Amino acid sequence: MRFIGKIDYSSNTNTFGNTIKLLPTDFEANEDGGAGKTVQFDDTAPTGLKPGSTATELLAFVSIPEGMKATHVDVYAAQDLTMQCFELNVNASGLTSKGSGTTNTTLDITDVNSTATNYLMIIVTTTATSDRVWGGQITIASQ
Repeated sequence: MRFIGKIDYSSNTNTFGNTIKLLPTDFEANEDGGAGKTVQFDDTAPTGLKPGSTATELLAFVSIPEGMKATHVDVYAAQDLTMQCFELNVNASGLTSKGSGTTNTTLDITDVNSTATNYLMIIVTTTATSDRVWGGQITIASQ
């Protein structure tokens, strides 16, 4: 569970900053790399999250705080890799594209307002086992 704000008990409201931090551990591999081709954190140069196969896509799933919306996504990597953002729901299959771009640049996504069931998915497409992803951040604002 990620802590992204503090509760102000005097006014019974949540107080958030304007970003959600993405750690390397927030990413997981999809099935494209094949069985046993997981991701690992490489602590030798170049450090970062290392795909287990050239076909691996790295996925991060992020809950948007209540009353907030996601507006921009940044993913930082050793290389410029393709990334895509989607909105999904915990109670239904399917995904809705919110934008695509390149790591190491700020992606201005179609805003995703928080609901009781939705969340954001970020996909980074790797092209080599030498690719490294360091993490990222999602910019949030009030709805």
